[in-house]
Amino acid sequence: MSLEISAGKPRPIVTALVVVAIAAIIFFSISRIGYFWVMLAPNLVLLLVTLVMLFAFFEKKPEKKMAPKDYPRLTVILPVHNAQETIEKAIERVRNSDYPYGIEVIAVDDASTDSSPQILAKLKGVKVLTMKKNVGKAAALNAGAKLAKGEVIAFVDADSYVEKTAFKHAVEAILEDDEIGAATCFIRVADANKSILRKVQEIEYYTGFGFAALASHLLDAIFVTPGPTTVFRKTAFEKIHGFDEHNITEDLEMAWRLRRHGFGIAYSPDSIVYTEVPDTIKALYRQRLRWYRGKLFNVRKYSDMLFNKKYGNFGLFMLPGSFSAEFAGIVLSFSFVYLLFRQAAWLASYLASSLAVGTLSLDLSGFALVGTSAIAMGAVIVIPWIFALYLSYGMAGRKFGLRQVPQLFLFLFFYGTVVSFFYCASFIKEVNRSDYKWK
Repeated sequence: MSLEISAGKPRPIVTALVVVAIAAIIFFSISRIGYFWVMLAPNLVLLLVTLVMLFAFFEKKPEKKMAPKDYPRLTVILPVHNAQETIEKAIERVRNSDYPYGIEVIAVDDASTDSSPQILAKLKGVKVLTMKKNVGKAAALNAGAKLAKGEVIAFVDADSYVEKTAFKHAVEAILEDDEIGAATCFIRVADANKSILRKVQEIEYYTGFGFAALASHLLDAIFVTPGPTTVFRKTAFEKIHGFDEHNITEDLEMAWRLRRHGFGIAYSPDSIVYTEVPDTIKALYRQRLRWYRGKLFNVRKYSDMLFNKKYGNFGLFMLPGSFSAEFAGIVLSFSFVYLLFRQAAWLASYLASSLAVGTLSLDLSGFALVGTSAIAMGAVIVIPWIFALYLSYGMAGRKFGLRQVPQLFLFLFFYGTVVSFFYCASFIKEVNRSDYKWK
């Protein structure tokens, strides 16, 4: 769904000064204490977060509880905007669910300009709410929720496909405690074999919505109520007045607001949902720009929760830890650019000197990007993460073996670098107050 929100008057001079200041600090640090130590600091933050999650994962496993005798009525709401290629499959998966009680299905057509309205009109058993103008995803979801008759509400993206038992397990997780306001699911990549980029994102999703989500649940620090599918207790959803319609990451903001109002968020690893992901770097960039800018925006909005013991591990660990990950990405991006320029300058000087004396040897020892110590540091940091990935594959019922090595290599040495630059671009746009766009 298209949505554009003004962030204020752009300030290019301030942005330029901030970029120059950060670059100067990082480059000065590298020249004084060395590239290795500058790179070590942000990576140690990521290592710490991973280790804490590993400890949580092994210290306490979620207990299997008895299924409730009575399930509340469920309403499933799907926001639709130009989703002609996926909406029929998404609704079919919802209707094929084995949820014990009846399911009310509401599709909110947010002024689609493709054939989505015609497709929705042909589907039986689906209530269709048509918006006269494009209002954005959050507003569409809130409009649908006002019509919901169920005691629990599931919001499912129009390009996401729930497994048969997804709703049943998610509702069971909500019913475990009256203070739980929502339950998240194990989100996976749909058609992961369709492209190399999808295969690489599959690793990210397995880790983020598998191991990391379960560890966050055990720490009582679930960070986001994912857009592809999250199930809410209706009373909790209404108490906090639904989604923020002026927030580009409404699913992230919702989780933080639930916590501010004292509601817990559960995780149901057995609730499996497949979602479409970007197939091109350009589409991935647009998606992540929204995600990361939304996080920076909401960190400012909920700054009082940072390091606030009132919010437990969410305020003391998860919120600052996640924000530190973005900061680490910015440091790594600037450091990487510095290293490339330095090595390019060395190579140019080397070639010029060689040509001046009439000889050109193949001694490129000075062009080494990393030393032995840096490689050792990388191994120390990567090994715990690979172990976490192994656990995530286990949660998904898949083997993590040699067939995953190529995509793991791409993830570590290409995708991670690209995402770090996405963090950096998001930070710069946020400083500049560029308009927020949701597509």
